[in-house]
Amino acid sequence: FHEYRAFESLFAALLERDPPLIQFAESFRLHAEMAEFLRREVYAQDGIAYHSRKHDVLEAIPHDDPFVAAVLDPVHPLVVVVHNERRSQLRNPFEQALMAPVLKALASRHLYALDALDGFGVVVPHRAQRAALRDAIALLPTTGDARGTMSAAVDTVERFQGGERSAILFSATESDPAYLLVAGAFLLDPRRLTVALSRAKRKLILVASRSVFEIISPDEEIFAHAQLWKNLLRHTCTVECWSGERGGHRVTVWGNGPATTCLQKGD
Repeated sequence: FHEYRAFESLFAALLERDPPLIQFAESFRLHAEMAEFLRREVYAQDGIAYHSRKHDVLEAIPHDDPFVAAVLDPVHPLVVVVHNERRSQLRNPFEQALMAPVLKALASRHLYALDALDGFGVVVPHRAQRAALRDAIALLPTTGDARGTMSAAVDTVERFQGGERSAILFSATESDPAYLLVAGAFLLDPRRLTVALSRAKRKLILVASRSVFEIISPDEEIFAHAQLWKNLLRHTCTVECWSGERGGHRVTVWGNGPATTCLQKGD
C-alpha cells in the first residue's frame, strides 16, 4: 500500500521522482485579478510567474436587490461574501438561501441567461450540500437547455477539476468553529480553493462564514493552509461593497481592488 502510494494522486507520486517539468505560466481562462491572487499566494512558491491577460467580466445589469447587485458587480470579478452563521458542518441551508437570488439572476433568460453546462457552476466541499443545492437549483428557470442538466451546475471540488464556467460560486459550507478545528484540514486544503478559483472565467464568488477566516488551529499544517483563505480577505478582497442582514444573519460583500463606488476596508 505504501510502496505504490494508492492513496496519492499520480501527479504527487511522480513528483517525488524529480521528473523533468514544464511549468505553464499563462492562463487563458481566468480574469487577470484571479490569476494575480493565485500567483501571489500559490504559484510564487514554485517560482511560477502565473498570469492572465483576460479581462472579460459579466455584463453590467441593474438589480433591484442591492445584495445581488453588489455580488454581481462586474467591477469586482473576485468577490467574497462573509456571513456570521456558525452552526453548519456538512450542509449549510443559510448559504443555500444566500446564493439562491444570485443563481436565479445568473440563470434568468431576462438577465444573464447563463446555462448550467458552461455558464455558471456551484462548487461545494461536501456531497450533502451538493444534494441540497441540486434539488434547489432544479427549480430555477432554464435558458434553453434541458431541465435535467441543471444538476450539472453543482458539484464537489474534485469533480469540477478540468471544468470551467463563466461564473463560479464556491459555498464553503462549514461554519461551526469546533467542527472546523477538528475537520478543517479537508476544507482548508489549498488545492480545494485553488481548483475553485481556477474554474471561473469572468466571476468568482466565495461564500463563507467569518469563522472560516478566524480559525486558529494548533495543527501547524492547518494553520498554514488557513492563511490562504485569510489572505484572500485581508489582501485581495478589501473593498466593502455591501453590508446588511439576510435571513437573520449579518452579511458583508467584499470585492477585489479599488472602486470609486465602494468604501475602502480599514485595517
